[in-house]
Amino acid sequence: MKIIFHILIVVVTGTLFGSVINKLGSIWFSQTGNVNSILATAVNTGLNPTTVDLGVIQFTLGLVFKFNIATVTGIFIAAVIYKQIIK
Repeated sequence: MKIIFHILIVVVTGTLFGSVINKLGSIWFSQTGNVNSILATAVNTGLNPTTVDLGVIQFTLGLVFKFNIATVTGIFIAAVIYKQIIK
């Protein structure tokens, strides 16, 4: 259970760090540049939203992961930093 918590911390921290990298990349490079288009290219995977209507209450469930190069890089950097801290 402890290892799953540590992996979750690394993935969440890495995705946040990757989002910052992506945002800084879009600011530093022009909006029409090749580097920005490479950083912004993403793969969406997950479960499509499903609506459940019970008459009195209606709710929608769904889960989508959006991975791009900056996010994967952020996860990798977070894993390396985490490994250095744990040693």
